[in-house]
Amino acid sequence: MEVVTTEKKALVRNLLNKLTEVVQECTWRINNTYSNGIDNTVLEIQIFEKKVQTGRIAFQLEDGHVINYRYKDLEKRIPIQIMDMLLDIIGYELDSNS
Repeated sequence: MEVVTTEKKALVRNLLNKLTEVVQECTWRINNTYSNGIDNTVLEIQIFEKKVQTGRIAFQLEDGHVINYRYKDLEKRIPIQIMDMLLDIIGYELDSNS
């Protein structure tokens, strides 16, 4: 299980780094908001542009399920997986920069 969560964290970081390439002055951070120490870890991604928070995504690390999110005026749809969510955000930014 630890290998899976480590790989998932790496994929999330890679997609967030890709977002910083697409959006100027974009930064992010990941906070661990909850863990029962066994099989339930909730992480929160905060996304900033020019030091202003533009997004917040809470997801369960073990299965990648997004619990709740907000990103600019991106239309909400749940259930969604974290990888799909981050790809949607990157696509949204690419479309808005065109």
